[in-house]
Amino acid sequence: MNLSHPVVDLCIVCSNFEESLTFYRDKLGFKVVLDIDIPEDLATGIGLAPQGFRQVRLQAGETLIKLMDIAAPPSPRTSQFAAGVRWLTFFVPDVQAECAALQAKGVEFLSEPMAAPDTPGVVCTLDPDGILIELVQR
Repeated sequence: MNLSHPVVDLCIVCSNFEESLTFYRDKLGFKVVLDIDIPEDLATGIGLAPQGFRQVRLQAGETLIKLMDIAAPPSPRTSQFAAGVRWLTFFVPDVQAECAALQAKGVEFLSEPMAAPDTPGVVCTLDPDGILIELVQR
């Protein structure tokens, strides 16, 4: 595949859109760059969703995280290990400082930051739909 853009964007189908928007925008601090309605003919025509939906795009570095707000959303996934997209990794300059700043905004982590073979610090939290959010110190 010949890519014309070096970054891959991703979409999260939210079980509770407002909770997810609050998490990514207000707690993680990603800026909303676009809020659009995807019409039903487009959504169904190219296989995105079974109906039209609202999509809010948030800037995370050079990546866009697209949150889907759809009528009758699916149930939240469990936090158990499963097939499909399991986690998102965000690289930060100081994992201890970032962890403390996010905890002050109400983010709860699964552990304290730990060293790993390839980094001095890594820590994880869960988004409202059970997607693991991994912060890695570079």
